[in-house]
Amino acid sequence: MKSFFTRLSLIMTGGLLMLNSLSVSANQAESKGISFYVMRVIYPEKASQGVALTVYNKSDQPFLMQSWIRAMDPQTGGVVPQGKVATSMPFIVTPPLQRLEPNSDLTLRIRRTGGELPQDRESVFYIATKAIPSKPENTSKNGGQLTLAVVSNLKLFYRPSGLPDSGVAGAAPQLRFHLEGNTLVAENPTPFWLTFSRLKVGNHLFDKAAMRLMVPPKGQQRYNLPAGTKGPVEWQLLDETAWDTPLAQQKSLTGLSPH
Repeated sequence: MKSFFTRLSLIMTGGLLMLNSLSVSANQAESKGISFYVMRVIYPEKASQGVALTVYNKSDQPFLMQSWIRAMDPQTGGVVPQGKVATSMPFIVTPPLQRLEPNSDLTLRIRRTGGELPQDRESVFYIATKAIPSKPENTSKNGGQLTLAVVSNLKLFYRPSGLPDSGVAGAAPQLRFHLEGNTLVAENPTPFWLTFSRLKVGNHLFDKAAMRLMVPPKGQQRYNLPAGTKGPVEWQLLDETAWDTPLAQQKSLTGLSPH
């Protein structure tokens, strides 16, 4: 179970840091830096005025915040690499560029701008924010210094009207699993994108890297298993507020021949 204070906390430590929906401990959450108190954003279709995301600056220096929408790569669960992105996204973030003062916050607003999105299931994107720190005043005296820029990517789920009110919690027990050789296949009959916070088959516990692969709505996702892995399947999902759903279990796995 995550701490109530769980949040995304970004600390300037060096280089260009790319982050995807991380969780941190309560102690880490008190670190100074650029922070978000949510791990994901739900955009209901009925939100005619858009939805808000607040960015917190807990440091003593200002940042220039650049924000935009990125596409999600269903093959990796991460953002689509630059150069392979569609020319336009169906959402915008305002303001796209804004100074964030020390020890203050900035409210970003995500608005839909058009485009055709499925009405019978969720769509997923990423909200990207780049925090560019101010240039130190003593740079010329001390020689060149590295300017650090931090890019974070938070998941944005567009939820059409008419989907079940039970959301992810109601979808979790509907998942079904089978084997294809040494591959675990998760079948999702629901209209929601599903992200595992825990996935275990027998004694094999999947790591966070494997669980980055979301199960698409009304679709399947495949996860590699060590040869000979057997036993019941246990799982939990991240709900709309990034809390764990109750533990669910499938007692046995049916093996199918690989296609």
